Amino acid sequence: MSDQEKLENRIKQFISRHDMIQPGDHVIAGVSGGADSMCMLLVLLHLRQTCGHTVSVVHVEHGIRAQDSRMDAEFVRHFCGQESIECHICHYCVPEYARGHGMSEEEAGRVLRYEAFAAEKEKYSIRKKSEKIKIAVAHNLSDQAETMLFHLARGTGIRGLAAVRPVRGDIIRPLLNTSREEIETYLAQAGQEFCTDATNADDGYSRNQIRHHVLPGLEKVNSRAVLHMYQTADQLREIDSFLERIAAGEMKRCCALNEPDSGKPGIKKQAVISKDAFEKADPVIQKRMLYQLLAELSGSAKNLTNEHICQVKNLFSRQISRLIRLPYGLKAVRVYEGVKISAEDYDSGDGEDKMTDVRLDQEFSFQLVENTPNSIPIISKKKYTKCFDYDKIKTEVCIRTRQPGDYLSVNDSGERQKLKKYLINEKVPSNERGQLLLLADGAHIMWVVGHRMSCHYKVEEHTRRILVVTYRGGKEDE
Repeated sequence: MSDQEKLENRIKQFISRHDMIQPGDHVIAGVSGGADSMCMLLVLLHLRQTCGHTVSVVHVEHGIRAQDSRMDAEFVRHFCGQESIECHICHYCVPEYARGHGMSEEEAGRVLRYEAFAAEKEKYSIRKKSEKIKIAVAHNLSDQAETMLFHLARGTGIRGLAAVRPVRGDIIRPLLNTSREEIETYLAQAGQEFCTDATNADDGYSRNQIRHHVLPGLEKVNSRAVLHMYQTADQLREIDSFLERIAAGEMKRCCALNEPDSGKPGIKKQAVISKDAFEKADPVIQKRMLYQLLAELSGSAKNLTNEHICQVKNLFSRQISRLIRLPYGLKAVRVYEGVKISAEDYDSGDGEDKMTDVRLDQEFSFQLVENTPNSIPIISKKKYTKCFDYDKIKTEVCIRTRQPGDYLSVNDSGERQKLKKYLINEKVPSNERGQLLLLADGAHIMWVVGHRMSCHYKVEEHTRRILVVTYRGGKEDE
């Protein structure tokens, strides 16, 4: 048996062990033209007879490297033509997409690649009238290690350290236990050319820094470092799956879930977590349960951090009606039974307080008073104490930093001004704007702490209730 056949056989065993491909499946291979994806494509083609699948190709041209990028697309198209494989070329402008969505080119490229894969799968599902369609991507052993280190550097839990999974839904990774050296040797022995992406040498990309500097250093410590990291990630995946099962069982015991709210696609109206039942669970399971619950309610876990989980967990020991805001338009409120998690615009009708609990709440004090003829003198002129018409508040009062879409009313006629424009007009240095504390009612900024408040919430003679807010982080007499 040749070295090529040995590698193909080992990859076939890996495919079988993880149940990646079944007879009759159609596999859409994501092929960039680079070494990894060309190796994967060749192996998938050679295994067609024994695994019983069919293969097509999708290539994403990112629009980053101009003529080089178009040459890569033509290389893939030419190869597929020679092999009589169906090939679909998708053209995107990653830099433009990255700028428009406020993300790095790395992240934008990943998003658009998987968008193209999903569209290709949908097309084949309709045409073949079959759901037996897989998408193969060419992550290898080194990619696994790079992702593990990348997540570790940014901050992660067990799931992040488990890094890249062999199978995720309809995504399969046949080369995940194959090293880059094995891939290049395989291609050399097969006499197969491949493209070289110049951006792979650019240390401006964070993953390239890990690839070029961190991994080589670890391999000097132990030449099998990458393999050992893969083995560790494999063990962590098993632990992660175990915790997921235990947490799912505990969640059924602790939580009452409503059906999805048609007004908020992907977000349920609410989940109520019983305090008594929750506190009986092990702390590790408590945090995992909250993570899974928030991911289920929001439909995504991408922006959920350990900090969010800890904030919700700490709510169980707070006073009734304390509230925190979470990603994906969710909020968590301390209620009598325990903690309620719901969409921000969900009106429970239970008369819950409008006060928000934040990490900085110890620096703020809130007082709610009835407006009477004798109360007008309490309206403060101090810089760090402000009074607001409580009944004009539409959502919950939130202490936060700025977000896109923030605005405030700048005169009694209700004229709005974007917060960004206000800060520019006030000559607030750009490096300080993101640190300013804001008292917000949704996107309406009630008070730029230390600066002005919105005219909309000004206390008037017909005001019934007054909310007095003091920031104790400021100078008391200023």
